[in-house]
Amino acid sequence: MRIEVLKAWLGIARVGNSVVIGVAAITGYVVCGGHDLIKALLLFLGASLVGVGGNVINDYFDRFIDSVNKPWRPIPSGIIKAEVAFRASMVFMALGTLVSTLVSLTNSVLALTASVLLYLYSWRLKSLGPIGNSVIASLSLLSIIYGGVATGNPLKSLVPSFYAFLIILGREFLKGLEDIEGDLKYGVMTLANTYGVGVATALGLTSLATVVVISPLPLITNYCLNPIPYATLAFAGVDAPIALATYLIIKDPLRNAWRATRVLKAPLLLGLLAFLTGCLSLE
Repeated sequence: MRIEVLKAWLGIARVGNSVVIGVAAITGYVVCGGHDLIKALLLFLGASLVGVGGNVINDYFDRFIDSVNKPWRPIPSGIIKAEVAFRASMVFMALGTLVSTLVSLTNSVLALTASVLLYLYSWRLKSLGPIGNSVIASLSLLSIIYGGVATGNPLKSLVPSFYAFLIILGREFLKGLEDIEGDLKYGVMTLANTYGVGVATALGLTSLATVVVISPLPLITNYCLNPIPYATLAFAGVDAPIALATYLIIKDPLRNAWRATRVLKAPLLLGLLAFLTGCLSLE
């Protein structure tokens, strides 16, 4: 039973996603010239903790929709009590904000801002379709800027932030294709159930196609110190999965939506690693 509960907590925390958020913070730090290992670890921890809190609060507010779409999730299945999940989410976000104060006051403010937005997203904004999609994509952008801010000169972090924004926005639009039944039942206004599957598909794929089109720019503009690692990860780890997801969606948007959005988890992490290794100073 204890193993089952542990697995449930790991599932509700979405540890993999939270690690990616931490990697995003380190990426922002490195591309802006940061090289302090302790500061990088604090950024990773602060961002990851806020991410865990956001994931848990999302499951808390989604528990009724999940009872229709995903009844096996930890809260609707009864493994984790809703009130316990709510309290845990507050603790994780508070810890993430507290750790961020060890880096700088600005980082602490950004962590608190992200925590508030994550709460508002799960509570109300998620049901507003494109507005909610834009908020969650902006949070991915904020994670990278959060790392850049720690250097005192975050301007260069805007480049990977823009790529992350487009990837997450495209994925969010397509995720609305997965849960049409439950979303309609509980009044969640996604692009798919408000404007139709065709609109959601077109906007999602357009956002992702933009990433592919602009992926060579860091090479052309000499943004990256190490072009080979960037090119390898960007083309094989970002562009190729986006192409596969695009094929799946075009073939059958509703039937393949779940598979396509899982494929699209890879481009964000590998895109971050492309910038991280491409901009890492070897001196």
